[in-house]
Amino acid sequence: MEKLLCPSMMCADYGRLAEEIKALDEAGVDIFHCDIMDSTFVPNITMGLMDLKTIRKYTKKPVDVHLMIENPGEKVDWFLDAGADIVYIHPESERYVVKTLAHIKSRGAAAGIAISRADTKPSSLKSKAFQSIAAFSSR
Repeated sequence: MEKLLCPSMMCADYGRLAEEIKALDEAGVDIFHCDIMDSTFVPNITMGLMDLKTIRKYTKKPVDVHLMIENPGEKVDWFLDAGADIVYIHPESERYVVKTLAHIKSRGAAAGIAISRADTKPSSLKSKAFQSIAAFSSR
């Protein structure tokens, strides 16, 4: 299994974002990871569209977004238009999981399922609509 270095940009110093992206590029990261939280699906608010656009502006490397938001299918185009190359959604936050994953792929991005140990039902992983699975834990 290939291992990739995908730093979470949620931890970046936003006062020096361009410098941090350049340093990470030079250090050889494979993918820039963006955690998007809406304070509804999860209790925090983190990165947004402007952050993603800034990251996309300063790197040619792939950028993935982990959408921890309610109804990501309604908003996924925002993130694709902002430059996301890979989009992960949580199946428990989206009523039309297969449709949303197919839409992501139709836009030329990779579609993925994000699973959390406590909330994701194994039955939601039976679809062949996604290209990758990412496991996340808050513990």
